[in-house]
Amino acid sequence: MNTNLVNRLRKQIETLYQMDFYKKKLDGAGIKPSDIKTLEDFENIPFTTSPELLEELKQEPETCSLYSENVTRVNFSPSGKMLYPIYHTNNDLKFMHDVCARSLEAAGVKKGDICAVTFGYHLFVAGLFYQNQLEHYGAKVIPLGPGESERAVRLINDYQVTVLISNPTFSIKLAAQGIPGVRILFVGGEPFTSVEGYAEKVRQAFQKKITIIDSYSMAACLPIARSCRNETGLHIMDDFIYAEVIEPEFGRKVPYGEKGELVLTHLYKEASPLLRYRTGDLTVMENKPCRCGREFTLPKSVLGRTDEMLKIKGVKFWPSQVGTILREFPDVSNQYRVKVREIKGVDNLSLIIEGNENADAQIDALLKRLKQETLLTFNRISIVDSLETGPLVVDEREGRNF
Repeated sequence: MNTNLVNRLRKQIETLYQMDFYKKKLDGAGIKPSDIKTLEDFENIPFTTSPELLEELKQEPETCSLYSENVTRVNFSPSGKMLYPIYHTNNDLKFMHDVCARSLEAAGVKKGDICAVTFGYHLFVAGLFYQNQLEHYGAKVIPLGPGESERAVRLINDYQVTVLISNPTFSIKLAAQGIPGVRILFVGGEPFTSVEGYAEKVRQAFQKKITIIDSYSMAACLPIARSCRNETGLHIMDDFIYAEVIEPEFGRKVPYGEKGELVLTHLYKEASPLLRYRTGDLTVMENKPCRCGREFTLPKSVLGRTDEMLKIKGVKFWPSQVGTILREFPDVSNQYRVKVREIKGVDNLSLIIEGNENADAQIDALLKRLKQETLLTFNRISIVDSLETGPLVVDEREGRNF
């Protein structure tokens, strides 16, 4: 048993027990903070779901138990047509930046580096998140923001930027115009590690072997995981969060190396903390120590969403995995539809994708990748010029579309 971890979890739960939102949850399960003596005890705590968390956060600050007078920053995240707040205290921000500083060092960032951030600022958190952690670490930052690639290239070259923070697509656009001084690229905002061959594509644009650091975060939890220069996967920030991977249907913890839903608990956060929060993200976690000192790793980052699971031919299938796989094939788009029906008592699985005139030649390779990642053989793949508007999944067996 990891005594230090259990003690930290119990201490955090003592703090959460002072918040009505979590007190009601724990009392409803008949659990007191003092009951948490092992990780097995901790796993008796009910999960927190996104709808109930949003219901609490959408309240006015004076009635939201996840807010306090110590809050010094409010970020926002979209959910449907709404924006919901994420609160931070000064202690939250400092701890977050300290944890990120360790990962910046593991990425190879030096305190004298000049960094350019092309993510958005204002209400949303991505640009400010990177700027604050880099400045806290001791690096220099140019807050470029998104768009205007010609101006971005000029500033990157004029000010000898060595570290670029961008989504992969925009970084390729910048690299094509020539930014030879960049040696480290932090990517985010779109699937990357989960897409086979994407890192090689980016390096070809830069025409050299730059270090590429992928990150996984969400507005409610920054950071979650980040890769290092050893390229062994995205390491869980286990000095900031406790991560579990569960079987989505029944909530049981799965062994390392098996697919499941990521569940997160903040270890220290004071404002809008998470307790056994079901992210809805499908992933695999491995216990594999890295030379950087981290141990728990998401080798493929996020693979899809768990709230759309189907059982096909006895196999659990998450349709959003298909979109990630399609990114590996340049002649098809990320517009697709999965259809499931039953023929003579046997499940039949087909896929319709938008693609160009060269897409048909990639069907065999695509079938192979789909089988490799989903463990299912697709009965048919159809390529169309334009996919009509409609649901992502049509399940004729149950009359269910989503």
